[in-house]
Amino acid sequence: MKILQAVHAFPPSQGGIEHHVYHLSKELVKLGNEVVVITTRDKGTKEDESTNGIRVKRLFTINFPLFSAARLPFAACLAMMKEDADIYAAHGYGSIMPLFAALAAALKKKPFVFTLHGYPEVRGMKRVFYYFYRFFIAPIFLTIAKKVIVVSKTTAWKIEKEVKKEKIVYIPNGIEEDFDCALDYEGKNNITYVGRLDEDKGIDVLIKAFAEIKKTNPELALRVVGKDEGIRNKLEALARSLDVKITFSEVPYERMLEVYCESKAVVLPSKYEGFSLVWLEAIASGRAMFSTPVGEAPNLFEQVYEQNKELFLFKNEKELAERLSAFLANQKKYKKTIERAKYIVKEEYSWENVALQTLNIYKEVIR
Repeated sequence: MKILQAVHAFPPSQGGIEHHVYHLSKELVKLGNEVVVITTRDKGTKEDESTNGIRVKRLFTINFPLFSAARLPFAACLAMMKEDADIYAAHGYGSIMPLFAALAAALKKKPFVFTLHGYPEVRGMKRVFYYFYRFFIAPIFLTIAKKVIVVSKTTAWKIEKEVKKEKIVYIPNGIEEDFDCALDYEGKNNITYVGRLDEDKGIDVLIKAFAEIKKTNPELALRVVGKDEGIRNKLEALARSLDVKITFSEVPYERMLEVYCESKAVVLPSKYEGFSLVWLEAIASGRAMFSTPVGEAPNLFEQVYEQNKELFLFKNEKELAERLSAFLANQKKYKKTIERAKYIVKEEYSWENVALQTLNIYKEVIR
């Protein structure tokens, strides 16, 4: 089967959707399929290349500073039609790629499948773009789609307002086997954030909470790992006002295991998520994972932490400071919970399983 995956960005670009498409495509190739990825071209990347059996075609694009997915690639629909795939798939609500892929599929009389990774929560001028997208762009590709895959059960009910319920299928994200650290977090000092530097990620909440716990834990260090989307200066100013020192860095994905292994705990204070890969990566690496109760977090944390899930979920900076303080004061008591969570994630969330489930959906709509 020839599968076309359309996505706004692809590794080495960093992001949850980018890595989802990469790992899914890699596993689909292992299962004997031909996979071509149509994406946009970032500075320093090749127009055409092959990686782990995946053929990648990158197109010139104009970027808009509204969302990380707001990119307009020229000739995308034509490039997709030229591939003559058996099935067309696209990822990311807010990206123009699903529209181009859906139109290409319709013109080629081939099935189209869309994957929803989460809904953006928007404010200000972003609302204009969002509502235009929701009412004029999304209805086109959602109507053409034979199936809509959701990576989070909590976002399924939202998309039900825009697409027939029988089209929706839940398939979670996966985790690589490589994410595996010794349970030696007690000897580490880094409290780590992993993800884009974006207003919606709530990094300011982490900085404020860290300022509180630092008073009684002076040995701790705050590390922020991810691409700046325009707010680093604002975060640095906040940190200076609270006398907090932050280490900012961008780390290639192949070195992310080092980031987790060097951490005592990982914090994701996002205002919204679908099913963040950071949750899986941190938990699989044997690290305490603290998160806001957004997207699939409540369900995942209940599955892996069971009755202790509230120890790892927080709604604001006060609760985060309380959760981290409790963890820091009783790290040994948390070890069994963290070890069990690590085992569950590795058993239940493999990319091989994700690819098999996805391939079954593709086969179903081709029939």
